[in-house]
Amino acid sequence: MKKIILVILSILIVQIAFAEVTIKGDARVRPRLDQRYDADGKTFQDFYYMYWARIWLDAQLTEGWYFSTKLASDGPGNFIGRFGDSPYDGNGGWTDGRAAHSGGRGAVRFAEMHFGRKTERMGFSMGILPMSALGNPEYDLHFYPTSTSDIPYTIVNAASAAGFRGFYKLGSGQLNLTLTLDDNTGNREDDANPRDPYSLFASYEMKVGDLDITPTLIATTADKDMASPITAGANVGLPKFAGFALSAGGYFTSQGVEAAGKYSGLMTHIKAVRPIGPGTFVSWLDYKTIDTDWQDDNVNTALLWVMYKYVVYKSEIGSFYLAPTFRRIMQNTGNVEYARNKIELTMHMTFK
Repeated sequence: MKKIILVILSILIVQIAFAEVTIKGDARVRPRLDQRYDADGKTFQDFYYMYWARIWLDAQLTEGWYFSTKLASDGPGNFIGRFGDSPYDGNGGWTDGRAAHSGGRGAVRFAEMHFGRKTERMGFSMGILPMSALGNPEYDLHFYPTSTSDIPYTIVNAASAAGFRGFYKLGSGQLNLTLTLDDNTGNREDDANPRDPYSLFASYEMKVGDLDITPTLIATTADKDMASPITAGANVGLPKFAGFALSAGGYFTSQGVEAAGKYSGLMTHIKAVRPIGPGTFVSWLDYKTIDTDWQDDNVNTALLWVMYKYVVYKSEIGSFYLAPTFRRIMQNTGNVEYARNKIELTMHMTFK
């Protein structure tokens, strides 16, 4: 038995010795003025400081095999919490079970953990996968069609999901497929134990003339009384105009399970990026309208995001930048019922 253990340890040591292991990370503090205006005329305003710290560890083995993990808080959007708050409890609230508010700290867990193989032609990975929801608002439309949050998938799901992913160079483009387990609801022995819901993400990246076009599809399958939406659309990278890198997207979603509440809707996305002075200007506008069975009027939601990213310091081993940002979200069902402003300054350091 001891010999077997020694052989296994020897193999692991040899693998680690020939693997290229890198460690990198980032830290962020974000002062924010949060203003909300509700339908009943009530207003709310708060000034607080959010923070996070994240560590990536990547191991590159030979012939494209790799392992990657991100250690971070499992709070909303990977934020540990706010200055003056106790740690996030993982269930939508804050707990003061470990320390006073001024001393409370969040726990660090595997925010991502995936391994697989990548070559120029194809690749696959499995585990807790990063999901680029911030660059694809279709995720928000599919999973949170009537949410009053600006980027709900990134915040609630921390831009990650458990599942399997693969890509393959097909023709002149690239086919991407991801299968995620949305909820482990238990076994299927009787009607009291619904089957697990899964979602399939499919896209094909291709270039048509001067356009970068990516048709997309998200389809969820779930138990008979659970929501099973289908969302389809396309993201288009447009030619530069007046120095701006432009992109746009259009998406359609539909959910036909009556017990879960039927709905259908549309969403448009327009984004502009341009270097201005010593920094980069980034802005986008999302607009969606959802026709639901449970409301007389459509749920109309608009998000405006305006940010200027200024790099204060940059070297081979890290950088520090400031990013003043204005975010406004509005939602109405015939008249304005909800509005929220987030006026914030992101102070962000990366290191490796």
